[in-house]
Amino acid sequence: MEYYFKNKHVLITGGLGFLGSTLAQQLVGAGAIVTVIDNLDPLYGGNLFNVKEIDKRIRIVIDDIRNTEVMTALVANADIIFHLAAQVSYIDSINIPFDDLDLNARTTLHILECCRKLNPQARVIFSSSRMIYGKVEGSIVTENSPTNP
Repeated sequence: MEYYFKNKHVLITGGLGFLGSTLAQQLVGAGAIVTVIDNLDPLYGGNLFNVKEIDKRIRIVIDDIRNTEVMTALVANADIIFHLAAQVSYIDSINIPFDDLDLNARTTLHILECCRKLNPQARVIFSSSRMIYGKVEGSIVTENSPTNP
């Protein structure tokens, strides 16, 4: 891992949440130049405390990924993009469907379009959740487990 990420410009959306901050710590350790963006919405766990050990070694952008001007600039300068920011509550997706669509689909499309137009060599890693597997038919879930969302 260390060799691949050394001196690579890495952008992490949702970078102050549990997964994003843990990833940021590992990438800093591997020599990456890390930028995280997070809106610090209290419902989704983003917290500056999560990166306090590396906060001087990363760039922290407090903003919403729906801010296309900010995201365009960040994506244009990234070698690798870990897209972790999302609205993950299925209850919220029912109650605020247009916000859910905007945050989860439009922002992802904007990132991909920025890559296509401005930074086609960038690598985008999109994460999902175990919810794609639905009800689990056993005690262990692997990438080869059947899906039943």
